[in-house]
Amino acid sequence: MKRSRDTISHHQASLRIENFLHAVPTSSKVSSGTSGLSPYWQAKKSIGTYTAQEAQRLSDLGIEARMRVKISDHYEALVTGQSGMPPSEPLRFLVTARDEEVVDLSGESDPSSQMLFSPIPGLLHKYEMALIHVVNTCSAHCRYCYRLDFFSGKTGKKIAKIPDVISYIRAHNKRQLQTSEANPIREVLLSGGDPMVLTNAKLASWLGHLAEAGISQIRIGTKELAFRPQRFDEALFSMLDDFHHFYPNVRLVFAVHFSHPDEFLQRDEYGDYIETAKGINQWIEAVELPVNQLSKRRNFISLENQTPIIKHINDSSNVIERLQRQLYHKGIGNHYFFQCRRIEGHRAFALPVERTLQIVNDSQRSLSGVECHARLVMSTQRGKIEIVGEAGDQIVFRLLRDSNGGAQKGAIAIAQRNPEAVWIDDYLDRIISDPQTVLK
Repeated sequence: MKRSRDTISHHQASLRIENFLHAVPTSSKVSSGTSGLSPYWQAKKSIGTYTAQEAQRLSDLGIEARMRVKISDHYEALVTGQSGMPPSEPLRFLVTARDEEVVDLSGESDPSSQMLFSPIPGLLHKYEMALIHVVNTCSAHCRYCYRLDFFSGKTGKKIAKIPDVISYIRAHNKRQLQTSEANPIREVLLSGGDPMVLTNAKLASWLGHLAEAGISQIRIGTKELAFRPQRFDEALFSMLDDFHHFYPNVRLVFAVHFSHPDEFLQRDEYGDYIETAKGINQWIEAVELPVNQLSKRRNFISLENQTPIIKHINDSSNVIERLQRQLYHKGIGNHYFFQCRRIEGHRAFALPVERTLQIVNDSQRSLSGVECHARLVMSTQRGKIEIVGEAGDQIVFRLLRDSNGGAQKGAIAIAQRNPEAVWIDDYLDRIISDPQTVLK
């Protein structure tokens, strides 16, 4: 009898995902932008991020061996001033290749040793949740991206395959049910690359199969709201609504990546933000519309923002304060601020750790408690380490996320301050107290 019930359940599940995927509409929005430096130095673009001479020089430097140049039309308009607003220098630094990137290429080819936590190609199982690489490109490329190796293929990281991922999750969760301290995978982060560059059909396939595997919360890590907000069209929202209809107990979390207010706020001819009410700024319509649509679905969709603090882009407490306040007012939570990872070429982007901490602390002085939830963290092989604060000549760290099963979550480490430190390794010769080896 048990076998019969299992067969019926499997049959019903198969019908459910089949019906969901059959109804997925095709998006009418086609990705557009420029990939590579050659369109610039070959003079195929009359207006753009680079002059022909700049593009040729950067190409000769081999800049794209580190990270291919790519920019969406929407973002390029914000950078160059073709959007009707003045050009944005912070956004230019975010996507524009510069000589400094290849002056010093020291850093980690596999930041945070992610391959140590990859039991199958394309899946990272570092914490109680799993991260899945579903695509290896974005609509534009952040020059400080810590997945350089994934884009270049340097470390052999692969795009995950749905059957392999589902088999791994089911097998892991079955084993966990047989232990006294069960820790099944119930949450998954779709990453890449940017999952939102996938077609609706491919994205829906991931969502549906993960839901059928028992996943109750799916995060989608994306910068498309900044790079190409037109991706969030009626067809996408129709698919998301259908997903909720078929899988009402699965929550979606869009982990969005807004790095600077220029990505979503309207500016006047002088470059000043336009105020619509006391302390509230006017949003760029192309970004505001999809954010409002996502917020309307808060019964099954959440929005959380995270961004690194990067030199020349958002290394200002005033910028970070505005970012947090305006995002929260639109229903977007502030989740993490990151210290720039020690990627190859990181010295062109990384601020000292203690300078980053000062920026975040200063940015939150006038924010309310609900506006300033974001924590400043470093993603390391050991786990996510929160930079808690300073006390005199000492700096305090806390293990926020533990890659060793969570047993030492909350462990504290104290070191002497180092104003030149850009990563956790720079404190190893200054440890005062670290009984649970948070820093080592």
